[in-house]
Amino acid sequence: MIDTPELNLSFYTADITVLEVHYVLWRKVGNEAAIEKTQGLLEAEDICVLSTSTGDILRELEIFKRYPMPSFDAVICAVMQGEGIEYLLSFDSKHFDAVDGIRRVEKVVDLKRWIRGSR
Repeated sequence: MIDTPELNLSFYTADITVLEVHYVLWRKVGNEAAIEKTQGLLEAEDICVLSTSTGDILRELEIFKRYPMPSFDAVICAVMQGEGIEYLLSFDSKHFDAVDGIRRVEKVVDLKRWIRGSR
């Protein structure tokens, strides 16, 4: 379990990310397992799934103009900006590290260290 109370962390993902995860799982492990794992993600109590809005898509286009990247990644940035989310857990340094206002970390422990250091 992720120990977050002392830092008051909340974990979010975008609906488009859930769909991307489902697609990758379907390709790797098949239909039934992909559905089961995706439902588990949606039912997780410590993760909030944010819906993509038209405003997010418009922001995605602006981000895409400035930082050419796959639209899935640009939508994630747009949703983060729209929700005021600063930190991103991701291994994708190629795209996310270029975007102003987004701080990417690869592990929750790194996120905790970063936040504690900024206080």
